[in-house]
Amino acid sequence: MRKKICIALAIIWMGVIFYMSNQPASISSIHSGNTINIISKLPIIGNIMDYLTSINIGEFIVRKCAHMFSYCILAIFLFMSVYEDNIKKAIIIAFLGTFLYACSDEFHQLFIPGRSGEFRDVMIDSTGGIIGIVFTTFIVKYK
Repeated sequence: MRKKICIALAIIWMGVIFYMSNQPASISSIHSGNTINIISKLPIIGNIMDYLTSINIGEFIVRKCAHMFSYCILAIFLFMSVYEDNIKKAIIIAFLGTFLYACSDEFHQLFIPGRSGEFRDVMIDSTGGIIGIVFTTFIVKYK
C-alpha cells in the first residue's frame, strides 16, 4: 500500500513540476517576487534577502532553491516507491528517475515563452535529488 501511495505522490509531484515549468517567464517572475517579499519579512533572513535582491541575485537564488527543493521531494517519493530491501536499487532508480525528469523538464521549457532549457538547471535539479536520496537513505538505514 505504501508503494502505491508513493507512486501516486511521485506522479502528482511530477504534475506540479510540469505545471510550474509550463508558466511563461513573466508569471514565474511574479511567483519569485512574491516569495522574496515573504522571505524579506522574516527576521535576519529578511535582511540577507534584501541585500541579495539589491545586488540582483535574490530572484536567482529563490529560483534555484525552488528547483532543488522540487527535485529533492521527487527523489524522496521515487525512492520510497521502489524501496523494499535493496537500498542500492532504490538509490539508482530514484536518481535516474529524477535526472531524466529534470532533462525532460528543461527540454519542455524550450517551448515556453521567455523560458530556456539549461544544463545548469539539470545539475541543480539533480543535486536536489541527491539531497533527497541521501536524506531518505539515512532515515531508512538508521530508523
